Amino acid sequence: MNTTAMHGLAIGLLVSFGIVIAIASAFAAIYRRHLRAMRRANRLLDPLAPLVGSRRRPLALPLPPRWMAVRSANTGFIREMLGQDPMSALAWSDALVRCRERSFFVSPPLDGWTLVIGAGIPDPSNDVDASYRFLTGLSRVVGELHCYSADRVLNFHAWSCLRDGRVVRAYAWAGETLWNEGRQTLDERLLGLRCRAYGEEADPVRYGAVPAEQHNTERVILLARRWSIDPVVASETLLQQESSPAGDGAEGHSGPAGT
Repeated sequence: MNTTAMHGLAIGLLVSFGIVIAIASAFAAIYRRHLRAMRRANRLLDPLAPLVGSRRRPLALPLPPRWMAVRSANTGFIREMLGQDPMSALAWSDALVRCRERSFFVSPPLDGWTLVIGAGIPDPSNDVDASYRFLTGLSRVVGELHCYSADRVLNFHAWSCLRDGRVVRAYAWAGETLWNEGRQTLDERLLGLRCRAYGEEADPVRYGAVPAEQHNTERVILLARRWSIDPVVASETLLQQESSPAGDGAEGHSGPAGT
């Protein structure tokens, strides 16, 4: 092999080696960028996680997309105020399975609270005015109630606190701010919830960043625990009660859900 051919081979090897180094550097840069994105996401994790119980197990049944917590143990009165004819007692596991039916399912009281699930609860993302009328009307007769909504597919979310028919705090997002009433609470700020003003657009989606709408949706349950009662913990308790001989189920109400 002559000198020219050897030089050409050496140059080819150097070029190939340079290409390999460039590809490796590009992958390393992408990996470092991914790590930075993960660190940013980790910093967005709820700083109150030790307070909300990291050992909480997921439920075997899905949680409803909407639920109410009424500060009352008088479930009979709550059922009456919902204006539905009572069915036979329904196990809470069945209530969770049927939570998307246009009905109301009322739990036994837990620590002074009563849960209400079912698609009879108006969805603020469909009609926020209907949701307002329903919640204020019910609150006038039952006193304090909280309503929560979390759609993990669309990241639509809402929460509200009412006392004696008066809205203390409410926020609803469904692609835009539908309802923003009352001053943002300390619990909302501690959980890092982003509440946009009317007409304020969502931030552009950035690579590796957790959108504020997803962040809010994932923390609706945490807010529910701080404001009222954790539906996961409550459902665990109700399902455990179900397995006992004297366990009480939910009271179901069929027929069209009215306000």
